[in-house]
Amino acid sequence: MELGAVVIVPGSRDLSVIQGTQFCARQASENSRPLYSSRLPILGNDVLQSWLDRVRQLGVQNLWLISPSDGNTIWSRLRGFARQGVERLLMITLKSYAEMDLADLLRFHHETRNPVTEALDAQGQLGVRLLDQRAFHGTGENGESFCIADDGGRTPYQFRGYAKRILSAKERQELVRDALTGACAMRPFGKQIREQVWIGEGAQLADSVRVIGPTYIGARTVVRAGATIGPFASVEHDCVVDCGTMVERSTVLPYTYLAPGLLIRHGLVDGGLLEDLSWETVVDLEPTGLGGRILRRESRRKTFRENDISSRTGGAFAWDSGPSLGATQRSMQVQL
Repeated sequence: MELGAVVIVPGSRDLSVIQGTQFCARQASENSRPLYSSRLPILGNDVLQSWLDRVRQLGVQNLWLISPSDGNTIWSRLRGFARQGVERLLMITLKSYAEMDLADLLRFHHETRNPVTEALDAQGQLGVRLLDQRAFHGTGENGESFCIADDGGRTPYQFRGYAKRILSAKERQELVRDALTGACAMRPFGKQIREQVWIGEGAQLADSVRVIGPTYIGARTVVRAGATIGPFASVEHDCVVDCGTMVERSTVLPYTYLAPGLLIRHGLVDGGLLEDLSWETVVDLEPTGLGGRILRRESRRKTFRENDISSRTGGAFAWDSGPSLGATQRSMQVQL
């Protein structure tokens, strides 16, 4: 039986895909807390690539990346794949990091003879499911027959291994902690300079910087005099941490500038936005000049001067590694 795979890479507007408890399109509720892109690195790692590696181990020949605009688009494309002769489809929505044995999921799906098998953990859907061709029979244009929860005699696949949601700031930070301490299979992408301290290529640290492990500092990031990074900190690639600032038990996402003298503790910083993980509140650092987004072209220079840093730059830059999907490119076939 020919097996194909689809990885849905939701954008910031695809909330119906990543928030709903059912597969049908749903209206997203208002939420003041940001949802973080599934393509943002975690300790320099690309979660999409980790899923592609797992799919490759199944010997899948046909894999598509989809960047949907809504649920209708997804179902239209899935039915198209079925018409191309794919008899069984592995579908992964990129919202979780899970150390899942996909071959075991495939075995379970075959034994239970479900038309659809959903992978669940203790917190609910992981965004991984298997569909047989018969699952598409009789569906409406928008897949209406699958807007019913999987309680109609279908047996879900209960996953008991390691998993974290990567769109949640709190769980992202838990994944950072676990990867830094070896509690999961993910490892920091960089050179280990001493026990539990990893540095990415081209990172620049002033002599007076204090680094407390476990900690990761990403490629081309600049940490200036008197700053302290760690413990349990991740400063991703192309950031600038200015003089005397402390980053502890926190994540700093790419292309972020932090002003001098800040204390970032139990937080996640994305450009000018700081989310406090304890209080689950978000503050904007940009109006006061305490933080902001760095221009991508400037962040690649080897020497940083004060006029190279912009704390008031508008817009967001999506980090990307490998195949990317533009606004007008909704799907792409990948050769594994």
